[in-house]
This record gives sequence, structure tokens and C-alpha cells, in this order.
Amino acid sequence: MVESFRPKKLASYGWAFVDSAAGVIAKARDLARPGRMPPDQEMIPESSYAAPRHGRYLLIKAWGHGFWSDVCHVLGCLLLAEITDRVPVTHWGSRSLFTVNAMEDAFHSYFRPLSAVSARELTRTQADFFPSHWTASNLLTDQPKWSGENAGNNGINYLDRREAVVVVDYYVGVIDLLASVPEDHRLHGKSVEAVYRDLIAKHLKPTESILSGVETFYRRQIAGSPVIAVHVRGSDKILEMPDQLTRINQRYFELLDREDRSYRFLLLTDDSRLVSSFRERYGERIILTDSQRTNTDTGVHHDARLNRARLGFEIARDTYLALRCDKFIGNGWSNVSAMIEMLKQWDPGACQMLVPSMLLNGRNLGATSQYPEGNP
Repeated sequence: MVESFRPKKLASYGWAFVDSAAGVIAKARDLARPGRMPPDQEMIPESSYAAPRHGRYLLIKAWGHGFWSDVCHVLGCLLLAEITDRVPVTHWGSRSLFTVNAMEDAFHSYFRPLSAVSARELTRTQADFFPSHWTASNLLTDQPKWSGENAGNNGINYLDRREAVVVVDYYVGVIDLLASVPEDHRLHGKSVEAVYRDLIAKHLKPTESILSGVETFYRRQIAGSPVIAVHVRGSDKILEMPDQLTRINQRYFELLDREDRSYRFLLLTDDSRLVSSFRERYGERIILTDSQRTNTDTGVHHDARLNRARLGFEIARDTYLALRCDKFIGNGWSNVSAMIEMLKQWDPGACQMLVPSMLLNGRNLGATSQYPEGNP
């Protein structure tokens, strides 16, 4: 049985998603559990925002690459916002690979707002902006980030700015800002892993549509049996790792062959060729979500023919599904695997990374593929 995907009416911040009738019932039961977020707090409608009259803001534009690459950029910007005492505001517009309306904020399709201020409201201010090519009139557009006098600004360039609104559209890494965390800040002296976990716990809250999709699939396909989540990259990752990816992917079989046969495997992959290989080896032990995949070396997030909002939903859902599994095996040179490692405090030995996480060694901008880092 597979999930359904039905985009419903475009809300003020992107697409919402609904499941089948069974999923709606499961969602209602899920919302009744103690500690769950009330539905009316999932997304703050624009009309309820108070227009900003003063203050300091950090507008986080889409980095414009893979889903979790963009989220990692958001996390770096959140650290920057905290240490510079600015209100974080997102706008994943036309540069985002997971948007359906360039003038709306696709981030809110997947995560709750980071503050009670929207990018649209910043266009109504008389504030000054940095970099200087940003103005209230072009704030909802995307400007060239690889050329111009302010191209390639990283987090360090924003630390001492006096402008009311700073706009960040170039990748900001958590690891690059650690040395700039003030001594009186709660994250001063913490490891990069500890900082990621803190920022995730404080700020990164999936929307109810993502959580509902996770819960529905979990109850239908995973609950009641031991499951190992397995994230395997194919498609365009071979362009980034031409000499390593085939060897790394072969190691999944070596590890999974040793597991007790009671385990089933939740296979998370963007490549239908890998699906065939794993099914041939493990048969009905393989669990798959209903997701868009490719059989070429072009990444799904670079395929303009695919549904952009659905891609974002699938990546977020599959990531949070992995957290519901007993174990995880992944490739740390992928942002998906790297974030699955960070999003959950796994039991000792339950999380195996075939390659160390790029988030912990500053590799996130060091890719050598045809796309400047940003594969999922």
C-alpha cells in the first residue's frame, strides 16, 4: 500500500498536503495525544502578523540547492541571528527548488515559521538593507549570488552590520560561526554537533502536514516490526563522488547482510536503479515510500518536470520517517543522511555513517559536482 499525495488549496505560505481518509483519521487521533501542537499554531497566517516598526531582522533566502542543504543554510543563519540579536525571517522564493509560487515562502510548506514576521512585511518598512542591492521593492525576488560586489558573502560578513535588515542568500555554515559565538551565549564553547542539535530542537518544527504524512505511513508500513532506515544516494551524486560512490554503496549490502532476518529495511533513495538492486537482494524486506525517483544521473531536484512541492514533502517525510526506525545507515556526504544523524539522539551503535558527516567537518561547500554543493 502506498500513500496518496493530494495538494489542496494554496495557503498563504505554500502548499498544504492531505492524506487519504484513513490518514485523516490517524491525524485526528495523533493530534489528541498529549503534547502535540494545536493545529491553529502550525502556521501563522500573514494577516495575523504585526507589521514591524523597528528592530533588527535577518532575512534568510533559499540557498537554492538540495532540500536539506537549504535547511542547513537556515540553521547556520539561525545561529547568526542569535549571536547578532536579529529576528530570523525566511523567504524560499524563486531560487528554492521546492517552491510552487516564487512570491510565497516555501519554507512554511515544510516547517513552522521561525518568527511572527514575514518577508512580505519587511517590504513595507522604511528600513535600510545589507547588502546594498537589496531594497524593499526587490526583497521578494532573488538576485544573482555568484557575481557582483557582494557575491559570496558568508556569515562572518554579517556579524557587525548596523543596517536594520540583512539579507543572506549565500550558504552560511554553522561550523564557520562557532569561533564568533559570544562568551555569554549558551552555545559558546560547544561542539558543532551540540550546536546543531540545540538549533534543531529550538527552531526546526515540521508542519502538521509533514508529521501527518509520517504518522500515516508509519502505522501502515512500519509499526510492529524492527526496521532499519537505509539512505542511499544515486543519480547526480556519482558526479560529485565519481571514484567513491559505487564502493560506498556496495558497503550497504555488506552491513545489511549481517542483520537478523527479522529486520526490514526502509529504503530511502532518489534512484530507481538502486531500488531494483535492493529489491533483487532483499525482496519483500524492502519498504518504499511513494516518491518521485530517477533512473539517470540527473538529481530529482534538478528535474524541472517533477512536482517541486511534492519533492519537498517527500524528502521531509522520508527524513522524519527514518527517525521512527530502530537503526539507520547512511552516507555522511549527503545532507539527508547527515541531518538524519543530527535530528535524533540515536542509541549507541544504532546510527552508522559509511562516510563521516559533512556537517561536522565543514565540507558542505566543498563539493566537486557540476552543481555548487547542494545535492540532497
